[in-house]
Amino acid sequence: MCAAVPRVACINDLSGYGRCSLTMALPVLSVMGVQACPVPTAVLSKHTGFSHFSFTDLTDALPAYLKSWNDLQFDMIYSGFLGSERQMSLLREFFEFQKAKNPACRILLDTVMGDDGKLYSTYTKALCDSMRELVQHADIITPNVTEACLLTGTPYHGESLHTAEAVALGDQLLSLGCGAVVITGIVREDMICNMTYTGGEPEFSVIHRTKCLYSGTGDLFASVLCGALAVGQPLAEAVETAGSFLSAVTQYTLKQNTPAEEGVLFEPLLRTLPETLTSSR
Repeated sequence: MCAAVPRVACINDLSGYGRCSLTMALPVLSVMGVQACPVPTAVLSKHTGFSHFSFTDLTDALPAYLKSWNDLQFDMIYSGFLGSERQMSLLREFFEFQKAKNPACRILLDTVMGDDGKLYSTYTKALCDSMRELVQHADIITPNVTEACLLTGTPYHGESLHTAEAVALGDQLLSLGCGAVVITGIVREDMICNMTYTGGEPEFSVIHRTKCLYSGTGDLFASVLCGALAVGQPLAEAVETAGSFLSAVTQYTLKQNTPAEEGVLFEPLLRTLPETLTSSR
């Protein structure tokens, strides 16, 4: 059972403009009835999809920041984009400490590494190796197809995967040591499938596919998934909740002719999120 107000440590960067990372996670978790406790890994004036932005790395501040939380206990830890091997090393220590303190604490790791078959420009092989090591500490990981291939060393042949291919990727990801896998963004004609896999039979959640690729959609999916899990939804049901909300938001954003770098217009639909939850609290 979760506490009356579940407490989640949210580890991600903070982009002042452009809907993504912490500026998305905090309001989403709050409206879902979750206490969101941010751990900013960097501060950007705009997200990196814009041509000009300022960037302040907060890695040096993290040891003292996380140590000051040694007296706290979390129901979940949700980790997003990580920019250095040192950050990943610090998080491994934080994960291990919090798990020892509270074995029921679940770790949701959004393995942000790349998209469309390519690594993000800031990523290196060493960072990929560190992320692969971090996976073994996670209860749930949410790679897209590209990231699933990068983590497992599987050749990338596009976002369209047959069920057998998706399951094979899922098995390889589970072998890295995580408890459950959610592979996002599997393309099936005009639909998107998100596969929940813990071994055995996979479960697929199907949502509408928009032609425009907006910034921050992965952050929105993972944030809603985290909130749904924190308030008691089973994993497959939480994936359905996250996918349905993301589908509604992207379709709404498309109708507003919003530039892709602005991200999805989730704010007008936030009030609908609590209505979608069938909490087991």
